[in-house]
Amino acid sequence: MYEVKLDAFNGPLDLLLHLIQKFEIDIYDIPMKALTEQYMQYIHAMNSLEINVASEYLVMASELLMIKSKMLLPQPEADESLEDDPRDDLVGRLIEYQNYKEYTELLNDKKVNRAAFYSKHPTDLSHLETNELMSSDNTIDLTELIIAYQKVKNRVEFNTPKTVEIKKETFTIQQATTQVHERLQQQQSFNFFSLFNFSEPIEMVVTHFLAILEMSKSGIVNIEQQKSFEDINILRGVNYGIG
Repeated sequence: MYEVKLDAFNGPLDLLLHLIQKFEIDIYDIPMKALTEQYMQYIHAMNSLEINVASEYLVMASELLMIKSKMLLPQPEADESLEDDPRDDLVGRLIEYQNYKEYTELLNDKKVNRAAFYSKHPTDLSHLETNELMSSDNTIDLTELIIAYQKVKNRVEFNTPKTVEIKKETFTIQQATTQVHERLQQQQSFNFFSLFNFSEPIEMVVTHFLAILEMSKSGIVNIEQQKSFEDINILRGVNYGIG
């Protein structure tokens, strides 16, 4: 006789769960006859191989036989709903063991996943510690901080040299006025934006706008806009063509 460790099953409950899953048995309604026969076949197979079966397997075998015998005994003609099912204790232990087994698998998975990470040991920062306490007199209000920032910003702007670039006027108000006159000779009104192809320098756009304002002031043109932000239309004014 020699003793070996049963690697396939970790105890009789593990063996029972294996048989229940293998033969698709309802754990809440176990057919004790079939389950006991399958369990005993396993025990006999171990004995035939001269393997020393652990005593806990034999204890479970006796429990199964006892439950099976209780279910074979005739039941009294009392209210069956009040009678305890001989299988209840076994079912409860099997469910509890099954839960523990699932939790074990879950924790093992987490252990494997955690092994993929490296944890850095805490760094000793004691040499950076100080016993100096911040005095409440040294605190500053946020408003004061903003004011101080604005003062510094203004001082930097004041001390920064200013450069002004003066360019020779390349497009005059007189030229813009002439263009508007030419357009009104061809048509009685036109859209202000049609004067441009939007590739001109901004100075030319501003010059046109100033010229139209001067012409409107003199009554040479009228400016119309139906609604806010809509296109501006330039029309002949009451003094158009005079002078």
